[in-house]
Amino acid sequence: MKKTAAVLLVLLVAAWIPAGCGGGSAGGDALSLLKEATEAMKGTAGYRMKGDIEIGMGAASSPMSIAITADVQNAPDGMRQHMFVEMGGFEAEAYIIGDTYYQYAPGQGWQKMNLGLYRAQNMNMGLVDADQMEIMAELAEDSRVEEEKEGRALVSFRLGKGFFDASLATYREYIEKSGQDMQEEWLRMAEESVTDFNADIKVWINTASGLAERMEIAYTMAGIPQVGEMKSSMRVDLYDYDRDIEIELPPEAAGAEELKLPS
Repeated sequence: MKKTAAVLLVLLVAAWIPAGCGGGSAGGDALSLLKEATEAMKGTAGYRMKGDIEIGMGAASSPMSIAITADVQNAPDGMRQHMFVEMGGFEAEAYIIGDTYYQYAPGQGWQKMNLGLYRAQNMNMGLVDADQMEIMAELAEDSRVEEEKEGRALVSFRLGKGFFDASLATYREYIEKSGQDMQEEWLRMAEESVTDFNADIKVWINTASGLAERMEIAYTMAGIPQVGEMKSSMRVDLYDYDRDIEIELPPEAAGAEELKLPS
């Protein structure tokens, strides 16, 4: 059960959620590149992601290593995503279609949940989609262009607690648009319990296309109920932009059981 919960913790994505120049340049250039990458991602028909995540939950727990692959389609009716997560031989599958998150895990079958509720429940700051990229660009601190070589610019920046709060606000919007109950007490608990959030981000951007090709994210959160502190590091490559990617929910997921937030 612990392995299943750990895999489902990061089954999301997401999504997405990008000779040297010496010491690098700061400020406006980096922010411009990030914002342009966000718009470029939104303008593509889709893309693929592949990477790995390491998560440590609580001081007494050992880090968990997780491999993840995903296809993303920017469909006319909104972003669609198909993802596989693997940890120690255990594999789970997930879809995002519109404002609904679907997951399948052996022994549990197909389950579904409002996308905003799922993201808020898992406090997912792992894989990044275009919406989260936009928030990152708006709230980036200490942004720098570290280097430009071989047609790619390396942009680095930091994020603070404001990014976590803004992400939860975005999840609220998902829930409101879906017409589902807000479960205000639970969401307030999520907002108030996390006392600190810090992230260091690196994004490699293709200077010709303006598209993000690789991201590395390392973050810590403190105050998570039943966990305490969470640490995570992620490396993901983004590729196959504008390829023929079409994502449809499999028929067997149509009768997925509705997942509920814990009381």
